Amino acid sequence: MAFESIYALVEAHLKKRVSTTCLDVGSARGYWIDQMASKIPSTQFTGVDLVPAKRSQKSRTSSSSSSSFEVHDVNGGLERYQASFDVVHVRNLTQGIQRFSSCIGDIAETLRPGGLGVFIEWDYQVYNSSRVAYTFSQATFDPSRRVVPGFQAPSFGRPSSSSSSSLFLTPSSAGSSSASTSSSTSSSPSSPFPPSFPGSGNGGGRPTTSTEQIPALVHFLRAVVRASTAAGSHISSVGHLGAFVQRTYQFKDVQVRDVWVPVNPQPGCDPQERKLAAEFRPAFVGFLNSCSPLLLSHGGYTATELSSLEDAARIEIMGGKVPMYVRFICVTGIKI
Repeated sequence: MAFESIYALVEAHLKKRVSTTCLDVGSARGYWIDQMASKIPSTQFTGVDLVPAKRSQKSRTSSSSSSSFEVHDVNGGLERYQASFDVVHVRNLTQGIQRFSSCIGDIAETLRPGGLGVFIEWDYQVYNSSRVAYTFSQATFDPSRRVVPGFQAPSFGRPSSSSSSSLFLTPSSAGSSSASTSSSTSSSPSSPFPPSFPGSGNGGGRPTTSTEQIPALVHFLRAVVRASTAAGSHISSVGHLGAFVQRTYQFKDVQVRDVWVPVNPQPGCDPQERKLAAEFRPAFVGFLNSCSPLLLSHGGYTATELSSLEDAARIEIMGGKVPMYVRFICVTGIKI
């Protein structure tokens, strides 16, 4: 498990007493609750999400006595849960949050004194085996700028390495000489394209490398951030997660760490890393699929354009030729 060390802290904290409670914010289908409930059956778990949890019969049966799921929009506050839990777990929440820093303060209020807060967020970027973020040397296509005089949308056909004018090129093998080391990806003021990443042009302070190896995937993730921001999300602030937790002034012993998860591991990696990548890759592709409604409603794409972009991104991921890693920012703290 990628977050094994983080969740070991959760398990140890919940086993300190005979009867404990845990809140999972953004619980989705309840998979995390099921995993933890199987290890700590004495803990009462509560999951909250914007929509009802789609639970399988097996999940409902296995943890029915120790878990409950409620529909609640955390953007409206969490007053009803104030000082009710020993642990609160939050993962991948920023895409649906309108005021991220304030939301973290609300979440902190749900903990009892001495409770453990666990916050885990992905930064919506992809990295190489040296932990350097991939970028793309061409500016990101913004469908909303079709109104610019003389603007022509790029072709979204099947990637072809023989077409130098194509936005998406066929992924080449790792270490290809086609990758440069430029860190500048911003467009000129007169360009019909937006900056490479809302709120951060350089990977949240980390080094970047320009590459032609996975242009569709990089483009797709930029589009997700842009569309989420247009929909009112605070998604571009994820790099400030540690500071937001600190500035609630409700936690002590705050620790910030990066957890790297392989999508396509580098050649020669150990079997454990290959296994982790095989487990994570389908979920990563599933994330791409889940973004379709967002990109159609707030990204400005036609269905045809989006289908071609998704297909190209999936080819880059499933082709397995380019090492890819994603970074999760993990923050833990003890409620004062």
